[in-house]
Formats: sequence, C-alpha cells, structure tokens
Amino acid sequence: MRNFVKLNFILLLLFVASCGYSPMLKNTDLENIKISKIDFAGQGDLVYLLKTNLNIPIKINSNDSYNLKINVNEGLKSLTKNTTGITTEQELIITVSFEIYNNEGKKLSAESLSENRVISVTNNVATDDEIKRIEKENIIINLSQKLIFAIKAKIISSQK
Repeated sequence: MRNFVKLNFILLLLFVASCGYSPMLKNTDLENIKISKIDFAGQGDLVYLLKTNLNIPIKINSNDSYNLKINVNEGLKSLTKNTTGITTEQELIITVSFEIYNNEGKKLSAESLSENRVISVTNNVATDDEIKRIEKENIIINLSQKLIFAIKAKIISSQK
C-alpha cells in the first residue's frame, strides 16, 4: 500500500512538472500595484474591522493606479432548533464583495468572498453577543488576507 501511494505521488509530480503549469504570480512585483482610492460600504463595525486589518497602501496622484469599491455584508441564519422551537445554533456569514476600476473609471473586475462560522446559542445573551463579536473579528481577519491576495491577483491578471 505504501509503495502504491509513493508511486502515485511520483506520478503526480511528473504530471505537474510536464503539464506546463507555472505560478501566476511567479515573476511579478506585487509592490508596484498602486491603489489611489478605496470606497467602503456596509455595516459600520464590519467596515471598521476591515479597514484596520486591510494593509493596502494608498498612493494618491498616480497615473497607473486603481480604485477599489468594497462592500461588507453580514448574514445570520438559524441552523438547528430544539424541540420547543428555540434556535440552538446559528450560522454567521460575512461576505466581502469588491470591484476594481482603473484610473479612467473603467471596471476591470469584480468578485465576492465569503466565510461562515457556526455559533452555539445559549440563554445568556451577553455571552452570545461576545462570541459573535469574536467570530466576526476572526472572519474579517481571514477575509482581509484573502481580499488582499484576490485584489492583487485580479490586477495582475488584467495587466497581462
């Protein structure tokens, strides 16, 4: 069995090496991407969390810069209920959608990223609110990292 797994791994490596695959961001300088303006929309606390975790430098008055529009939305839906009909688990969904515009205002790309967490609901409202707040922060941190990569990848793919 071990030999079979090793053989499959070696064949996979040979296939990937010979299929012509090359990483998209291999020979690109990600520091040359200039963002001149970011417009945020959405729920205030989520926008604040995203702004604090999004480390994109703004370079104003650049001819080859891009503008971003970012919208943050939150959704909460009931997953499970007990026999009396009271919700025992909820799903917290946060969606970040963004649009990229060039310096002339032409829309280059748009995409949406989302992440969710399942939260247990108890009788203690204060504890439940604190758990939701912590999970929102965790989701926003993860989404901000994905967002930075997605924005850079979209800009680089539009340049090629």
